[in-house]
Amino acid sequence: MPINTGNEVNILASLGINPLSKAADYREWRLAVIDILAEKGNWPLVSSTFTRQENDTTKAAQWDEKAGKARGMIGQLMDSAHRELDAEDRNPTSLWNKLEKQYARKDQARIWFLKGSYQR
Repeated sequence: MPINTGNEVNILASLGINPLSKAADYREWRLAVIDILAEKGNWPLVSSTFTRQENDTTKAAQWDEKAGKARGMIGQLMDSAHRELDAEDRNPTSLWNKLEKQYARKDQARIWFLKGSYQR
């Protein structure tokens, strides 16, 4: 159930997760968003396993409709600064890949650092 927080709709709040706002939040945010997108049937589109069929206008239109919904959903799950920065990217797959590129490496490096700290 969406929770209104000013101008932002935060559907993650009901799960106790904040909208994506910084690299430290990315891993938890990513896992929650994958689950939400999967529940709504949009994860295959975002993860590139379901691609736009250019030669079939009906399937292309279906893809466009689902892509719009998926992109809107991802946008609602980010803070206002991220929405503003990524407003031009209307393709949900492209946006997801951009977020992965920006945050996944930092997150993986953090995990390796923490594992090394605990082994000492």
